Amino acid sequence: MPAARPDNARSSRLPSPPPPILSDRTSLLKIATAARHFIEPIWIEWHRHAGADRPTIASQGTCGRTSLFLQRVLSTQGFSADWVCGTPRSGPLEPEIGPFGFNCGKSWQSHAWVECGDFIVDITADQFGAPPVLVVDRTDNRYNKGNRDGALPEFVLARRRAVDDIWPQWQRISAGGPKGSLTP
Repeated sequence: MPAARPDNARSSRLPSPPPPILSDRTSLLKIATAARHFIEPIWIEWHRHAGADRPTIASQGTCGRTSLFLQRVLSTQGFSADWVCGTPRSGPLEPEIGPFGFNCGKSWQSHAWVECGDFIVDITADQFGAPPVLVVDRTDNRYNKGNRDGALPEFVLARRRAVDDIWPQWQRISAGGPKGSLTP
């Protein structure tokens, strides 16, 4: 019969760390790509609903709603994700108030994206000539968040409603596999 171990022997062993939440670039890229594939046809509906012609790049003008959707997707996958934005001017013809938003090389553009850990996750930067799905370091100099959302309250509400409207469809599609698989 083995000798009994003193209680302090058990406590001297370190407990196993909890399994890490996958927050590496590859995991974020997989989730962001699935979210992008899901939402691309919805952009066409959003443009049609607004009475606008379909733009050359479908993501144009959808970054606020799309980033809010992506933030919710990432949050439900266990990530700490924040919706952020930057607005370089208070109106289309107003002077620049600062280097905020997305720098497309020529100028700063109003933009919204998601910050998740040490990364920026953006699935609408293609409207500025970037790849359709970006997962870059939070220090990427193309991005600079502002200190407030410049949208009027009714547009903030409309953004939330747009995401609420598509959320059940996302849940049905993404529920097909184990958590984290996200293969809509």
